[in-house]
Amino acid sequence: MINFTNRYLVLLFFITCTAFMGACKKENWNQHNELISQSLDRNLLQEINSNPELSTFSEFLKQTGYADTLQQSKPYTVWAPSNKALESLDQAVVNNPEKLKKFVSYHISRQSYFTTMPQGSLKIKTLSGKSITFTSTKFEEASITSANSYVTNGVLHVVNQAIEPKLNAAEYMLSLNQASKQSSFIQALFHTEMDTSKAVKLYNDPITRKPVYQDGTTFAVTRNHFYQKVSDITSEDSLCTYLILTDAAYEAEKDKLRQYYNTGVDASTDTATQWSIIRDLVFSDVYSVDDFASPVTAISGVKIRVNKNDIVETRQLSNGVAYVVNKIDYDLMENKIPTVTIQGEFVDSLRVPSSATAKIKRTPSGELYADVQATSITSSPDPLYYFRYKTTVNSVKYKVYWRAINDIYTSNINMKVDFGLTSFYPKAAQTPLATTGYKSVAPVANNPAAYQDALVGEYDSAVHGTLYAFLVSSLGATSAAPTALTLDYIKLVPVN
Repeated sequence: MINFTNRYLVLLFFITCTAFMGACKKENWNQHNELISQSLDRNLLQEINSNPELSTFSEFLKQTGYADTLQQSKPYTVWAPSNKALESLDQAVVNNPEKLKKFVSYHISRQSYFTTMPQGSLKIKTLSGKSITFTSTKFEEASITSANSYVTNGVLHVVNQAIEPKLNAAEYMLSLNQASKQSSFIQALFHTEMDTSKAVKLYNDPITRKPVYQDGTTFAVTRNHFYQKVSDITSEDSLCTYLILTDAAYEAEKDKLRQYYNTGVDASTDTATQWSIIRDLVFSDVYSVDDFASPVTAISGVKIRVNKNDIVETRQLSNGVAYVVNKIDYDLMENKIPTVTIQGEFVDSLRVPSSATAKIKRTPSGELYADVQATSITSSPDPLYYFRYKTTVNSVKYKVYWRAINDIYTSNINMKVDFGLTSFYPKAAQTPLATTGYKSVAPVANNPAAYQDALVGEYDSAVHGTLYAFLVSSLGATSAAPTALTLDYIKLVPVN
C-alpha cells in the first residue's frame, strides 16, 4: 500500500509539472508571436507603404532612391520615423537632397535586427556609413513604438523621433573650424601624398634609389598627419573618447610645455609643443565623466585626469563621445615627458676592434635580458672605441642610469657615456662632448648590485630632438690589461 501511494504521488507530481511547463511554453510562444509580426507576403517597402503613419518616410524613400533598395532580396532593418516624428525634422534637411539622403540612410542597416537581440545595446553600422546604438526599446534617443515587423527581406521598427546623423570625432572637431585653436592646428596638418598602394613599380632610380612607378597607377590623395600618426578619429568602425581643449586651456598647455620642446627655432618649437598637446587627447573606447577622476590612459600612453567641473560640453558622437574641457591634469615627468630607455643591443653604429656580440642572458632571479659586448679591447685609438645610439629627447635635465653587466673580466671595466647632437665622435684634440665621466663596472661576482640600475651622471639637454649617445671605452688598455664595452641599457630619467 505504501509503495502504491508513493508511485501515485510521483505520477501526480509529474502530470502537474508537465501541464505547468506546457502552459509556460504556450505563454512564451504567444509572447513571441506578439513580439514579432510576420508579413511574409510583402517586402519592406510594401510594409512601409501599407502603414499610413509612415507616408512621409515613404515619400523620402522615393526621393532618395532607397525605395528600390528596400525591394531587394537582401535583408535590411529599417527604423522608420512616424509622420508625427518627422514634423520636427529640420527643413534644411528636407530641402537638401544630399542631407536628406544621409538622413534616410541613417535609418537603414544591412541584416535583420530584432529587439530581442541586444544584450544591453548593439552598435550597428547603417547605410550612411555611420553607426547607431540599438537597444530593446531604443534607436539612438528615439523610442521604438512598434517593433519587429518581419517581412520577406528584413525587419521594420517604427520610432517616435527623427534622428539626424551624429558627427564623428573628426567631423565635430573640424566643425569648430577657426573657433578652436586645437582644431586649427589639426587642420593645418592636412597634406597631399601620392597613393602607391595600387601602383605598378617599374624600377628604382639609380641616383635617388627611389621607386619609379608606371604613369597612371599612382594618385594624389589628401591625408592628415594626426589621423595617420595618432588616431584615425574619422573611423566609424571603432569607438573613442576625444578631449577638445578650450582656447584658454590650449594656451595654458602651450605655456606649460614649451620649455620642454625647445628646438632652437621659434616656429618649430611651437609646432612640436602643439603636437605634444594634441597627441595625448584621444582614448580608445568610451569613457564617462566619472572615469576621468582617475587617470585614463590615452592612445599615446600618457595618463590624463579631468575634473568633472572642468567639462564645459559633452557631445555624443557616431564613433564615441567628445568632451570640451577647460583644463586637463597629468603627472609631468616620466608620463608626459617620458623616461628615455636606450637598449644596448640596438646599436646605431659602432667602432670596436672586432665584432660585437649581442646575447640573451638570465639574471640570478631568472629575468631574461639582452646585452651587447665588445671584449678584448687592448688599445686606445683616437677616437676611442664606442657603441653609438640614436634617440630623441626633450629639452630637460636627465639623470643618466645604466645597467652594465661585467661578466667578462675579474677586474673592473671603465666606461663613460658621451652625448652629442651629431653622429660624429670627436678626436682627443677636438671639442669634447658632454659626458658622464668614466665609471667603473665591477665584476659581477664581486658586485651585489650588478643587476640594478646605476646612476652614472646627468645630462642637461638644451634642445628637443635627436640625440646621439656614445658608450665609450677607457684609456690605457693594453694586451696585459684589456678592457671591454658592455651594456644592457641606458636610461635617461627627466627631472624638474
